[in-house]
Amino acid sequence: MQRSFQLVRTYATKSKTTNLKYKPSVPVQQTSFSDGTLFIERQPVISPERQATAAPLIRQSKQYSTLGEKEINEIRQLRESDPTTWTRSKLAKKFGCSELYIGMVAPLKNNTVQSEQVLDHGYRRQLIKENRQKRKALW
Repeated sequence: MQRSFQLVRTYATKSKTTNLKYKPSVPVQQTSFSDGTLFIERQPVISPERQATAAPLIRQSKQYSTLGEKEINEIRQLRESDPTTWTRSKLAKKFGCSELYIGMVAPLKNNTVQSEQVLDHGYRRQLIKENRQKRKALW
């Protein structure tokens, strides 16, 4: 008794030809020139008028208020008095401007003693030392 085996492929093959069943239906405008060349121009699927109103903006643009010299001086004074409390984000929320603007108007002055310590040990090592001292103070 002979058995006939039928080979069945159980994996997908890489086709050398493109899938010709589905062609994109993009509106096309053809223009013929006097020398016999054909210029094919794709037209937008959705009209520009409808496209402008079809999708809402992903992110609304923010309107910032312009600050006077009085507000800028107050920002500088608050930032210099206590930079840990008055961070750029807190000042930006309070005065209705961007954090970048706060950074430009009132940059932090580098403390020379602290920067020398950071150069000696590195920022992370200095931070670890400060945290250790705070924990010891809580004993």
